[in-house]
Amino acid sequence: MVAPIVQPGQTIYSDPINGLVQPHVQANVGSFSVPAGASTYTAVVFSSTLTGNTSSMWSVSQPTRLVAPTTGVYLVHGGIIWPATLATSDARGELRISGAGTPAPGTRVGTQRGSAGNMQAAASGATYLTAGQYLELYLNTQNASAIAAAVTLGITRISAT
Repeated sequence: MVAPIVQPGQTIYSDPINGLVQPHVQANVGSFSVPAGASTYTAVVFSSTLTGNTSSMWSVSQPTRLVAPTTGVYLVHGGIIWPATLATSDARGELRISGAGTPAPGTRVGTQRGSAGNMQAAASGATYLTAGQYLELYLNTQNASAIAAAVTLGITRISAT
């Protein structure tokens, strides 16, 4: 892309400027109930966005999905705050692309082995998404009862195709 040159008195339209900013979104939920049981992975339902510049990347009508508006490599960023009710149980997460049953290549969610309260696990990585594909965060715990975790997850395109 050629660097824009602006002349005095020239009208600057938003499309070229917006095109310089990579699409991104950061969604969150203050309290997400993770069901009990080691065999259950549940997609996190986000309640709102903290920041974002492309409205199509998260929607209340599909609250588990962070959608890639354009094809490229996306940086994954976010984390989980596990409560004290996790006690000595394990808790895990997986990032999955478009409903796949396996983790997305190039991504990682830290495993938490017990929590005294406010223990944090990071979600990170970079993965390739085509336009319209989406990323979801699935959580799992071996705890004997459901627990409530605070979760934030974002994606930012860092490279086009």
